[in-house]
Amino acid sequence: MCMQYRLPLNNLNTFASAAEHLSFQDAAESLYVTPSAVSHQIRNLEKVLGYPLFDRLDKGVRLTSRGAQLFADIRAPMKQLHEASRKALRGLEDNTLTISVAPVVATGWLLPRLKDFYANYPDINLSVIVTTDLVDFKSDPFDASIRIGDGNWSEVEILKLFGYEIVAVCHPGLIKKNDGLLTPAEVMDNTLIQNASVPGMWAEWFESASVKNAAAKTVNLQVQNAAQMIEAIQSGEEIGLIDKKFIQQDIESGRLAIACDHVLQGNKGYYLVSPESARDLPSLNSFRDWLAQQINT
Repeated sequence: MCMQYRLPLNNLNTFASAAEHLSFQDAAESLYVTPSAVSHQIRNLEKVLGYPLFDRLDKGVRLTSRGAQLFADIRAPMKQLHEASRKALRGLEDNTLTISVAPVVATGWLLPRLKDFYANYPDINLSVIVTTDLVDFKSDPFDASIRIGDGNWSEVEILKLFGYEIVAVCHPGLIKKNDGLLTPAEVMDNTLIQNASVPGMWAEWFESASVKNAAAKTVNLQVQNAAQMIEAIQSGEEIGLIDKKFIQQDIESGRLAIACDHVLQGNKGYYLVSPESARDLPSLNSFRDWLAQQINT
């Protein structure tokens, strides 16, 4: 009788994640386990196979030739297994939809419009999770996410909502004190506040405005998200950067003011991103159609 050997599926899943990230630490974060658990499962798989899958380096890991071959062989089947599991758990006829949205997009654009969505799609149970965390569709319970970027993401479906228009904003009192809008160079002389979720934005803004010696300017205050930045600006004399379309109500009400007429525009934009496995999800298709109508009105 021929003896049959079966590789532990959980070990293979862990190996695939580690091979994709080339980091046990990053694999552990994506799988919500500890790095030692990842290392243990990899060693268990190597013991079953009888050969090493990774070269352990001082910084990170590297696939061996056999490890690279195994990853190439199981990558597509593991992806299909994840997609099949997702469909089985959710069901293609499910009328629920869970999306991840950054705080500034949620409060400044999406949430005020949802009344129209509920009126047009009363049978869809939509959950909007406001978070700054990046979504991993393989492990996170989201059907879609609205994120900023250049749109060059693999293995996902994307819908561009709009480009970004980054402006410098401040308390209206600062404009009165300056007797008008500031120049980009004058902005650099003020206290600057930075959104930690988009590092480097000030450097990019100053560079696009051709401000000399901007690289030497340091950010004075850093906060975790745009909501905290807006709150700080409203109660102080700091200047921050934010997308113009998300602060229209704050500007109209006098809570915020445009500090400078320079606008940073680039190749990045805001996208609805969803896994390929959710392509036929009716609730997601309805939400995508509704978003397309919203960006054209």
